[in-house]
Amino acid sequence: MGGVRARAAAAVAVVALGALAATVAEPAVEGAGAATEPPSSTTAPRATAPTTTPTTTTVAPTTSTAPVPAVPAAAAPGGSVGWAPQGRAVLGRPLLYTGSAGGAFVAWMDPQLARPVVVPGSGDPGGPWPWGGQVAPESRPFLLASFNGGFKWGDFSGGVLAFGAAFRGLVPGQASLIVYSDGSFTVGAWGRDNDPAKQVVGVRQNLQLLVDGGRPTPETGSVGAWGGSVAGVATMRSAVGVDANGALVWAGGRLAPVDLANAIIASGGVRAMEMDINPDWVNFNSYDVAPDGSAHGNGLFGATGPDRYLHPDARDFVAVMVRGTVLPGATAQVGAAPIKGEARGG
Repeated sequence: MGGVRARAAAAVAVVALGALAATVAEPAVEGAGAATEPPSSTTAPRATAPTTTPTTTTVAPTTSTAPVPAVPAAAAPGGSVGWAPQGRAVLGRPLLYTGSAGGAFVAWMDPQLARPVVVPGSGDPGGPWPWGGQVAPESRPFLLASFNGGFKWGDFSGGVLAFGAAFRGLVPGQASLIVYSDGSFTVGAWGRDNDPAKQVVGVRQNLQLLVDGGRPTPETGSVGAWGGSVAGVATMRSAVGVDANGALVWAGGRLAPVDLANAIIASGGVRAMEMDINPDWVNFNSYDVAPDGSAHGNGLFGATGPDRYLHPDARDFVAVMVRGTVLPGATAQVGAAPIKGEARGG
């Protein structure tokens, strides 16, 4: 690696570039560090004494200041929601916005600097899994948000791919949250919307698409297609999707399936899937991170507690991290390095 030793993925530092201040993880970057002149492979001839007194000149040293690397152009939340920033900011911009739409709480997460991680629970599906049904302590400095996973293992027919293992095979056509090795992600029908040029490292499937092409799917008119409710048609429901810029959007509320779909569309969503339903399971949390790297949750929606995923939970969930991002000319990496053991599968 160009003579540079890899730094620990959990190392945390703070860099400041003018008005910019961001929490960063120091990366193992090929060729990082100061360049050195390679030693010569030949022996230089011995110098002879000069016959005249040499003259010396002093050249004033020159200094130059490298320009601050350009921050990637920020995507903005869209739709008809009156968005407000929430929680932490990175590279001078908020990564999480929240609002309301049609009786639902909605959230928008940055498509460039946020990175979802599919985390199986301690008991469902299967196990044991890495992280043990919680956000691993070494990854908590990079936490941005978290939300509930999908149906219990016995209540849907799809699969889960996480931490190097698949639990049941992935089903073509099923609605899927798909995460790639470069930290990018999408929501869509498995086999149709996943990018074959990218390496998949995480998938959470659940039922059929709720929103497709920016419209509610025909199935939203059939309440029975969206799980068993404990509170009638308008039980607590949740959904996750993507907008036209690839940002992650989430919605939750006591809604019928078609109203949940419309809340996602109002948030700018073009494709979305229903996640878990009923009051005991639906939640959305943001996080504040202390200087020592410890995370403290904020329960923005749901009644399951702000620190639900900071200790073992039986059910699966999605953790949203600050994505590891290397800027041109930079010497540090913003956000979390790749999660050890994440799946590298088709």
